[in-house]
Amino acid sequence: MSDMKNEDVEQNKETTGEGKKKIAIIGGIIAVAIVVVILFIALLGGGYKKPLDNYFSGIQKTNEKTYLKAYPEFAKDDLEDKYDKEYLEDVKENFEKEYGDKLKISYKVLDKTKLDKDDLKSAKESLEKKYDDEKIKVTEGYEAAVKITIKGSDEKDVTYTSFKLYKVNGKWCMLPSSY
Repeated sequence: MSDMKNEDVEQNKETTGEGKKKIAIIGGIIAVAIVVVILFIALLGGGYKKPLDNYFSGIQKTNEKTYLKAYPEFAKDDLEDKYDKEYLEDVKENFEKEYGDKLKISYKVLDKTKLDKDDLKSAKESLEKKYDDEKIKVTEGYEAAVKITIKGSDEKDVTYTSFKLYKVNGKWCMLPSSY
């Protein structure tokens, strides 16, 4: 009889061990699924805002590399001379004259409107005219209504404007004003 009890105990141990493995596997699958969903939302949900992040951060930090990330990759060589550190320092200095030191620039997208095919075609044509040796694909675009808050040690101001943001060759960006 004691042999029978030992077999029952061993079977219960195996079942409990297998049960723990199943729970661990299911938990792992759920964790991976959650990570995939979060990444999917992050990539699709706010990607169009990245050029705005780079634009305002580049001005605030007077960092030309960050600032130039707001524009198409193939345009950077063309824009480096125009939007260099000196340009950004001048922009920031002008803001500091008006708003004071400890400058902070923030923005909020209030609304966005999907650009139609004609807008995308026009952007593509403008880019191709300037960069005729580049293969350019403009697949999406938004016009974003943006609230910009500029705050310094002396003054604070809120202004509203709009930006056109495009997905060019798979990357969200702005087009330089000269286009």
